[in-house]
Amino acid sequence: MLLATNHTNSHPSTAVAECRHDLNSYLDQIWHDFFSDTPRINEVRIAYCYPWKTRLGLIRLSLDKMVSFIGINALLQLQQVPEYVLTTTIAHEMVHYAQGFGSPLPRVCEHPHANKVVERELERRELGEALRCCNEWIDKHWYPFYDKLRESGWADLPGKRHSARWRHRSGC
Repeated sequence: MLLATNHTNSHPSTAVAECRHDLNSYLDQIWHDFFSDTPRINEVRIAYCYPWKTRLGLIRLSLDKMVSFIGINALLQLQQVPEYVLTTTIAHEMVHYAQGFGSPLPRVCEHPHANKVVERELERRELGEALRCCNEWIDKHWYPFYDKLRESGWADLPGKRHSARWRHRSGC
């Protein structure tokens, strides 16, 4: 489920992406619904990456500034993680893009998280309720969820061989 396209309702809606594996659909929908004022001035790629314990996502700019890469924690594709965690994570990385971090756009501040600039921007873009739900779920459930999957050798992760060593996906 993607976030509502009706900006008067910041709760998740039934506008559904084909599946969680299609991150490009999520990115396009979030860009359209909440970041339409942000120009896409280079190629933006998005993919699942390593199942980090303390990071949900990242954004990086290639040296030639032609490509911005958004990496999403591989655990966010699992159904046990509420969809608002995935959409909020992508929106968080989009705030960085819009503010010139991981993108060729001019930087609007010196540090990407200074003075809660990301949280304030998500709130301004009517994503505050989704952020609060995401933070609450992370606080209550993330570490036990992560530990259980790690102990299982990442057995529930789609498209991965069940080996003791994680294989990095391209771009991460």
